[in-house]
Order: sequence, then C-alpha cells, then structure tokens
Amino acid sequence: MGVSGPTAVFFSSLTAIPISYMLNKASSMTDPRLILLCGVLVLVFVTLIPYLTVKYRPQKTDSFFYVLSIFTFSSVIDLVIALENDGIIGDFMAFYLREGEPYLKTAYGTMIAYWDGVAHYAMYLTILAAQSWGQSYREVGLYWAGSIGHSMFVFMPGILMGEHGIRWPCLLNLPYLIIPVLAGAKFLRGRPQEKEETSSRPEPPSIWRRPMDMFLILYLAAASVLAIVRFIAATGGNVTIGKYYLEKVEPYMSDPSLYPKVQMMVYLFYFLPYYGASIYGLIYPGEAWMSDWSLLHAGAAAQGQFSYIGASLHNRTPYIHRVPQNSSARLVFWLINLTLFLVPQVLAYRCLSNADFFKKQIKNKTSKASKKKVT
Repeated sequence: MGVSGPTAVFFSSLTAIPISYMLNKASSMTDPRLILLCGVLVLVFVTLIPYLTVKYRPQKTDSFFYVLSIFTFSSVIDLVIALENDGIIGDFMAFYLREGEPYLKTAYGTMIAYWDGVAHYAMYLTILAAQSWGQSYREVGLYWAGSIGHSMFVFMPGILMGEHGIRWPCLLNLPYLIIPVLAGAKFLRGRPQEKEETSSRPEPPSIWRRPMDMFLILYLAAASVLAIVRFIAATGGNVTIGKYYLEKVEPYMSDPSLYPKVQMMVYLFYFLPYYGASIYGLIYPGEAWMSDWSLLHAGAAAQGQFSYIGASLHNRTPYIHRVPQNSSARLVFWLINLTLFLVPQVLAYRCLSNADFFKKQIKNKTSKASKKKVT
C-alpha cells in the first residue's frame, strides 16, 4: 500500500534531528557560505521525499503539501535550537548558532524557536490531517499565516538592526517570509462567496445591547492607546508616561537585541490600524473581512505575546531588562500582556462563531421598487 503523503512529511521532518547532529560534528562547518549551501541542499532533500511519495499517485496533491515538507522540518530544527539554547540538549546546532545565525541565541530568538517548534508544528500536523481527510484547512491556514508572518516581520528587521548584521545563512529565512505572505493572500482570496439573496435575518441590535461587542470595543480602544504608549517607551520618547512605563513595567523594551523595539513598531504600524477598523466593524455589522482578519490578528498576537513574555523572563535577557521583581509591577505586566494574548483569541472566536453577523445584508430590491410604484 505504501506510505501516505502526510506520513512521509511527518517522518521527513524528524530527519532534522540526525541531520543537525551530523552537520554539527562536521569540522568543516565554519564557513557561512558552506552553511548556506548545506541548508539549501537539506531543504531540497526534505521536499524531495514527500514529492517522490505522491508523484505517481492518481489523486491530485495540494500545492501546500510541499510547503509543509519544508516548514515541518524547520519546526523540528527550531525546537532543537531552543532546547540547546536552554541547555536541555547539546551538540546539535552549536555550529549554526556560532557561525550561521548567532542572533538566535538571544532570549527572543529562543522563544520564537519554541513557538515554531511547538505551536507551528501542531498547526502543520492539523493541516496535514485535514488534507488527508479532504477537509478545508483555510481557517488554520489564516491563523498560521498571521502567526509566522508576525514572527518574520519582527525577526528580519531585528537582524538588520542588530549587532550581528546579515550573514549568508540569513538567506535561508527568505522562504519563511515570502511563502506565508503568498499563502495568506491565497487563503484570503479563498473566502466562500456570499449568496446574493435577500437576507431574512432581522436587523442587528444596537451596539449598546451587545455587551460582548462593547467589551471588545473597549479592549481595542485600550490596546490602541497602549500601542502608542509602548512605542514611545520602546523608542525612548521624551514623554513622562513612556519613561515611567519603560522603567517600572517593561524594561525589556530597552534590551540591546532590539527585537522588543521592532515588535512595538509592528504593534503601532500594523496592529493599530486593525484595531480602528475592527472597532468600526463591531459598531456597524456587515464587514465580511472581520472573520478572516480576526484570525490573522489572533495568530499574530499569540505568537508575538508568547515570544515577548517569554523573552522578558528568560535568563538570556540581562537581569536589568527583565520584568521587575516588584509585585505590583509584575501584576501590571501580566495583566497587560496576558490580555493582549487572550482577547484577540476571543475576538476571533466571536467573529467565527457568528460569521453571518458580519456579512452584508442584501436589501430586497423588489420591495423597494414596489414601494416606488405605490408612491
């Protein structure tokens, strides 16, 4: 009967462990250009295995299947990197962390590696299962695109601005920046078409009669203000509230790795416009984009907050930049950051659980025409 495509992808991802161990033992792994070449060859190899598995089968293979063969392998590599950074394992990726991408040794690099190795890997397995059963994985795909997209939008600028600069192996990150953008656009275009029929559902109640939506609007408004305050704090703005916030609540923003600064820029320039648009969409129902973009935002917020919270507490972060030991400061830190993590998930659930609420209500043109004749 043979091995199924998803099974081949799963087992090819596990080859990351012996491959990384063998490459680490190779004494020639000191030239960044050689590391780049080996990385490209390995990615071709892990793509070739699933391709040969399904090549001669009559059923059509989803193009995203081949993307998963690369990304699942990278997830296992990232989990190995994270575990090695924390001293749980050793002698697997030391050569790569030393000569390839040393910025992955930072607290932030460690946390994004954990997220990719666990959360993204779980998403890939979910998509593989959906492909096996012939089910849609569009919603999981949107969540993943938001998550990995946010990761790369912070990670890549952080590399450019950081002390290590660009090295040849950095080019291995390009597929993980380009493919999620293209995949996210494809998932957005794949939204099911709305039926052009007169809707019989009643007019939605006023916002004042929707307590859950009122709560979400208040959250989005507060998150908007917080995005501005945190941006001021992270960039060293000469504003009292920014200075106080940086010193007393989140000193990690001044970490020399610069990743927290970039993340606050992403929150201001990308999240803030989304907050404003979502407030409008909650007040005036009928914005069909709400469901899709709430998933993208939920994935981005989960990845961003996990990495940020973890790096703020991690022992690779200098002590003076970690969360203050003061109990009140810690309480504020956790309250703010857990809220920014959890409420976007609630918003996505709200949009998905009642998607019809956010569809445009098509008015009855026939009834309008008849009214004109009567008048």
